[in-house]
Amino acid sequence: MSAKRDVMEPQMVRMSAELLARIDEARRQAPDLPTRPEIIRRMITEWLDQHEIGE
Repeated sequence: MSAKRDVMEPQMVRMSAELLARIDEARRQAPDLPTRPEIIRRMITEWLDQHEIGE
């Protein structure tokens, strides 16, 4: 039996240059320099967890 795999769906979101610069700054501060999509996933997950939304 194969292990369960998360299904990832692409999302297109337009962002201002200022917001992208802030996201890139957060990437540089992370110890593992994640990709933009990864740091955005982390930010969204953290926000959802802080607001106790979903799981």
